Amino acid sequence: MRRKLPPMNALIAFEAASRHLSFTKAAQELGIAQPAVTRHIANLESWVDAKLFKRNGNVIRLTRVGEALADLATSSLDRVELGMRALPRQRGDQIVLGASFGIMHLWLMPRLAAMRAATSATVNFITADDYHQFDDFAVDASIRFGAGNFNGHEADLLFAEECYVIAAPHFLNEHPSLDPDDLPGTLRQDWLLDHGDPHGMGWMDWRLWKEITQANFDADAPLHEVRNYPAMLDMVRHGEGLAIGSLGLEDAYVQSGDVIRIGPPISRVGFGYYLVYRRETLQRKGFQSLRYLLTGAT
Repeated sequence: MRRKLPPMNALIAFEAASRHLSFTKAAQELGIAQPAVTRHIANLESWVDAKLFKRNGNVIRLTRVGEALADLATSSLDRVELGMRALPRQRGDQIVLGASFGIMHLWLMPRLAAMRAATSATVNFITADDYHQFDDFAVDASIRFGAGNFNGHEADLLFAEECYVIAAPHFLNEHPSLDPDDLPGTLRQDWLLDHGDPHGMGWMDWRLWKEITQANFDADAPLHEVRNYPAMLDMVRHGEGLAIGSLGLEDAYVQSGDVIRIGPPISRVGFGYYLVYRRETLQRKGFQSLRYLLTGAT
């Protein structure tokens, strides 16, 4: 029976555009002309019978269907790439590091050059929001959120949980009823952008935030879900709502002044992002160097 799959070139172009949120950068990555990316995405939108991007001048954002397809495409292509690398005879040292798309885009990418300089091993990546995919023996280590207990794996804390409500400065100016000193009492549900926790990994979401702060909005009612964390930050930057940000992930947006943290921080003891690996992985010199760079541990 023939598989019912979308055109592969169109899917690859869409996946690149969804990561960069830019057709131009996707074209540069793929080595093709920007109009070709536009045509590929138009073909894919026709195939799925849904819009994948919202366009506002030169700014593009993923639709809800686009977010779902982006997660699926990125994780699937990563696994294909990883599997293809495993087919030939292993040559040299290689470290495969797993991470969510948000961690990869916001935390690892700024450190990529330093990571490759720190170790003689080739560092490759696989992205997925479902951490169970990182239990595959082809994955040497991963960055995961949690409380430090990862089913018998070793775990080194990278940075502890410290969450804030975040907003664009002009959003606050346009909504004077929002009191940063009384967020639980002045938040409106229709302002909230929620990344959610579809795989039960323990991420801070608005439901948990309400429980901790005793806010008076209805967290069980439908919220505006944005499964792609970098896309959610981009929506906050453009003034489309409020989100829960994590110290260590949205720092560049705060430093640029595009986003500000409002209200007190919220954290839970032991929770944070950890470098997770099997004990035998620590015997590899290439991984030892990488671990030292990321954690400072010897």
